[in-house]
Amino acid sequence: MSHHSRTPNPIRTTPENWFAWNTMQNRLPDNIAHTVRVNADFTDMERSRLLTLADSIRGGARIPEPGLHWHDYEWWVRQYEPHRGDTWHDSNWFFSETYAFRLILDACRYWQHGRDPFWHTKKAELDSAAAFAPIMHFDSRGHIARGHTDGDSGSIRLAWALQLATWGNRADLSFSAGAEPDRDHGTEDQLIVNDTVECMRLLDAAPASTVHLVTDNSGAELAGDLVLIRELVRLGHDVVCHVKAHPTYVSDTTVADFHYFLTRAAESDSKAVQSIAFDIQQALNDERVELRPHAYWCSTLFLSGMPDALLSTLESAGIIIIKGDFNYRRVFQDTIWPVGTPLAQATGLQMRPRVLLLRGMKSDVIWGLEQAAVEALDTDDADWRINGRRAVIQLLDFDGN
Repeated sequence: MSHHSRTPNPIRTTPENWFAWNTMQNRLPDNIAHTVRVNADFTDMERSRLLTLADSIRGGARIPEPGLHWHDYEWWVRQYEPHRGDTWHDSNWFFSETYAFRLILDACRYWQHGRDPFWHTKKAELDSAAAFAPIMHFDSRGHIARGHTDGDSGSIRLAWALQLATWGNRADLSFSAGAEPDRDHGTEDQLIVNDTVECMRLLDAAPASTVHLVTDNSGAELAGDLVLIRELVRLGHDVVCHVKAHPTYVSDTTVADFHYFLTRAAESDSKAVQSIAFDIQQALNDERVELRPHAYWCSTLFLSGMPDALLSTLESAGIIIIKGDFNYRRVFQDTIWPVGTPLAQATGLQMRPRVLLLRGMKSDVIWGLEQAAVEALDTDDADWRINGRRAVIQLLDFDGN
C-alpha cells in the first residue's frame, strides 16, 4: 500500500451542501432526541446532557473537545485537534457527525456501565421480525433453505446475495431518524454501477481466498450480509467481518448486535431464518467466519488514515467488500471529486487487493461515473445522490486505474 497526498476537499456542514447542513440542523438532533425517548432508564443527568448536546448541534455551537478521560480519550483528542475551533454548522461533515456519536456515549456514560444507547431501537427492529425480511426474500427464490438443491450454480446465488446485501443498506436507522427505515429491494436498473459479473470472475479465480467484509448496519442490512457470508463460505471462502468496536450511528453493527441477531434468528418461526442462524453459528465455531472489532471503523479517519496494522491485515485479503454509504465516503475522503479524477488521488492511497463497494446512495459523494451518466441522473431525479433509491456494486482496481 502506498499513499497519494493530493489534497481532498471534504464536504462541510455549511448551507453549500444542503444534505450535510440538514443533518446537523435536523437529522442528528432528531436522532439524539429519539434516543432519549426510547431509553426510559436514562438518569435525569444523562437525559439532560443528551438534550443539551442535541440543542448545541442544532444551534451551531462550537464543537467541544472530548470531556471524559475514558480509555480512548487520547485517540479522540488526536482526531479532534485538526478541527478545534469549528462549529457544528461549519466543519467537515465526516468528522463532526461521527464525533457527535462519540459524544453521545460520553453523555450517557456508556463506558461506565456498558449500556448501548441505541439498543432499544435496534432491538425493536429484530423483535418485529422486520429485520429478517431479506432472508425470506432470498428464500422465496428457492436458494437459501438449508439442504435445498436445484440446478442453479453457487455463483448465481452469490450474485443474488451481493445484490441483496447492497439493497440492505437502505435499512439505516440513523438515516430514518426514528421513522420506519426503507427495507424495499431495488432492481438492477437502479444500480448506477453494477460490477457484479467482474466481481464473480474475481472470486471464481481465487476459490479458497479470505474475504474481508466491512459491515455497516445491523438489523435488516445485517440479514442480507449474513446471506452473502453464507454463500461465500459455501463456495470455499473464509470471511473476516470487520464490525464496530462500540455503538455508533444508531444501527451500526457491533459484536453484541451480531450475536443477538443470530439468537433471535434461531428463535424465528421461519425455517429459512433459522437456517441462517445455524449455518453462520457453525461457521463461527469452525472459524470459517471471524469477527474483528476495531476502533478505526468508529473513527473520523478516512481510508488513507487507517492504522498500519489494520491496513496490513486488509492487504492479505483476496478481496475486500466494504458496505454502506458512510464507508463509501470514508474511502473517497468525503470529497465530491471532478469526473475523471484518478482512483489513487480520490482515495489517497494504493492497495493491492481489489475493493468491492456495496452502497446505497445516501450522500453526494460518487466516483467513477462518466459525465453523461451524471447529467442523465440529474435530469431524471434531482435527489438521486441522497434519497437512497439508487445504489452501486462498484469494484475498485487500483492497478487498473
